Amino acid sequence: MFEKTMNGESRLAAWRNFRTNYDISQGPEGILEAFADVKVTPRYIDYWTPKDWPNVFEIVSDGYLCQSGLTLVITATLHHFNFINSTEIRLEAISNFETGTDGLILIQENLCYNFTPGQIIPLAHAHENCTRFVSHIITADKLFT
Repeated sequence: MFEKTMNGESRLAAWRNFRTNYDISQGPEGILEAFADVKVTPRYIDYWTPKDWPNVFEIVSDGYLCQSGLTLVITATLHHFNFINSTEIRLEAISNFETGTDGLILIQENLCYNFTPGQIIPLAHAHENCTRFVSHIITADKLFT
């Protein structure tokens, strides 16, 4: 979805186009697959302090596509399509033994999103293959403001 050579305006347009044209029958798996090839950048977002996180439009525009930034954008996209219908969103900051990345992952109903790029996996697998640092519960509006 996002290419290394894209500027902020192009990334925002690509994300808007995806949200406008996404076939919802693909389910949440299709959303994860769409983000699977995004090159994760070095850590930018401090996963310890949610109050300081940029909103998802800033993340996309400024290219803050570290593990945490990408997870926040995926979470906002899932929320946009009502695949997340809870008012509270659970995110965990982890160090992933499989990918070598550290940052946020989305947890919903014993499933883990963005632990493995493009996949939704059981939470138990994620917990067996990571070090957990901190867990956050945020409201959906935090993603957009």
